[in-house]
Amino acid sequence: MNRPRLIFAATTLLFFSACAPSFVQDRVYYNDLSRAPGGMVGEKQVPAAEQALAEIKKAEAQKMYGDKEQLLLGMDLGMANHVAAHYKASEEIFRKSDRLAERLFTKSFTDIVLAYQLNDYSLPYKGMPYERVMINLINSLNYAATGDWNGALVEARKIRTKLVEYNRMYPKAAGTPGKFASAEGPARRLLDQHHISYNPAQLNHYTDDAFARYLSGVFEEAQVASGAGNYQSAYLSYKKAYDTYQKYKLLYNTPTPSFLAPALLRTSEAAGRTNEHRKWKRIFPGTSWVPASRYEKMGHILFVGFNGQIFHLAQEKFAFPLPVPGTGTMALVSFSYPKIEGGGTDVLRHEITATAPGSPGGVQVSSEMGDDLMAVGGTNFKDHLSRLILREAIRATLKTIEQVVAEKAADRAGGGLAELGAMIGGMIFAAATDQADIRSWRLLPATIDTAMVDLPPGTYDLTIRSRTGLGSGGLLTERVTVAAGQYLLVRTVNPPPPTGPDPK
Repeated sequence: MNRPRLIFAATTLLFFSACAPSFVQDRVYYNDLSRAPGGMVGEKQVPAAEQALAEIKKAEAQKMYGDKEQLLLGMDLGMANHVAAHYKASEEIFRKSDRLAERLFTKSFTDIVLAYQLNDYSLPYKGMPYERVMINLINSLNYAATGDWNGALVEARKIRTKLVEYNRMYPKAAGTPGKFASAEGPARRLLDQHHISYNPAQLNHYTDDAFARYLSGVFEEAQVASGAGNYQSAYLSYKKAYDTYQKYKLLYNTPTPSFLAPALLRTSEAAGRTNEHRKWKRIFPGTSWVPASRYEKMGHILFVGFNGQIFHLAQEKFAFPLPVPGTGTMALVSFSYPKIEGGGTDVLRHEITATAPGSPGGVQVSSEMGDDLMAVGGTNFKDHLSRLILREAIRATLKTIEQVVAEKAADRAGGGLAELGAMIGGMIFAAATDQADIRSWRLLPATIDTAMVDLPPGTYDLTIRSRTGLGSGGLLTERVTVAAGQYLLVRTVNPPPPTGPDPK
């Protein structure tokens, strides 16, 4: 093979090696969901949700999820089963995925050298911190849907513990190991020269989940009648939810939901916390609320809405000139990194109306934001990127220096052809390891909204209507029966609008 052909072969391989992985199953999945009557999926098992679940199983059978994407497969299957109201199946899948996620996360801190040798895309996908705890949040709703309130509480409480542990681990992995330390100085100078921020010990801003805290309070109250729960614990959960929503206001510009006020007033009084009850009355003047003695005799419908689709990740590339010490050569350092694209929802809220059959009027409640996953996930991703950038720059800098040194040595030993061979080998290795990890849990919603509907015991026709910036959206109807002290979960899924023909 002559020299021009060698260069063509090398650059062709470089091109194909650098292509980002393709994920299309989320688009097919959401297009199927959007075909549900009214454009929404509720508690009933409907063909659209079953078909969407079948698409994920089909992708699994076709090996679209590789050996390194087993966690992603579990998260997608768990979500698809949850949406299709197969709660037991979803629960089992999420429990396995939860264990796998924690094993992969722990392993990533025990072999730091491997993290520098290979980029994240070359390793099994371990999920972002917000994705790993969303396994627990959604699984708590699986338990709630089957009336296992203690199981739901256990899952919700795992979230804070995990998020604290994640932040405890990051500083331990901030050091640069072995030979990579020699490239840290040049890499830092490159990033500083181009005003690119980084912090290998960056802690997550996302240290607690306000919605999970609120759900913990609900799950506690749901067990008071049986004696398994108590108002003290419920109150503390609601108080933590309030504190965390106050932090959300600063971090994500999301308001503190009004549904916390009656919960705090009710449980602080029932728990005998007189001074704190007075404080909440001052904070929430004029709030209507029902004392616990009456509340226990009512039925309760916990509404949860999944709206739109969270962002996905795309690949971007940095490229900087680097003078290689001792060689008189100016080389190009380049590396890829992930960036956020897309995502969102047009759903602002839901209006839930409960009407007793034959009754002219009913109870209407509007939902409010529980979790803005676009904001939470976006901030969490930026924290991850801050930890990632320096590591990618160090690896790329070291590879570039080693490649230039090898080319010079080959030139001295065997002339231009040997130098070309060394150059090609370096290009191939660089391409194989320069792949941004753009894997993410694409079946998560953009936002989660919630409401609590408190009713006298009886049978009701529920009408759930989504509201968008353009007016009314989808419409669902469900018939439910609630007994005194009983809690029911009712959830809807509002997929994003169809994006055109399904990918082939």
